[in-house]
Amino acid sequence: MNRKIIVATFVIAGAGIMNAWMNNKPVTPVILGSYIFILMLSIADMFGGALSTLSGGIAMVAVTYVLLTEVPWSQFIKIVQGKK
Repeated sequence: MNRKIIVATFVIAGAGIMNAWMNNKPVTPVILGSYIFILMLSIADMFGGALSTLSGGIAMVAVTYVLLTEVPWSQFIKIVQGKK
């Protein structure tokens, strides 16, 4: 199995679970969505060749999108900077 897909799924699921907990939303749809994501990309990866490369690329684009839109970077920056 492609390691890019596995890492992407864990990153996306982790960011989704963190976002769900912070906004008091249910976590089950996030877990189910990450399972379906890994299943679809793993099936595409199983055929090999160009489809395997495409599924790895889709996983990386999905991780980039989730990290840019779902992670609260302003809160992390405030924590790292500390009190002024």
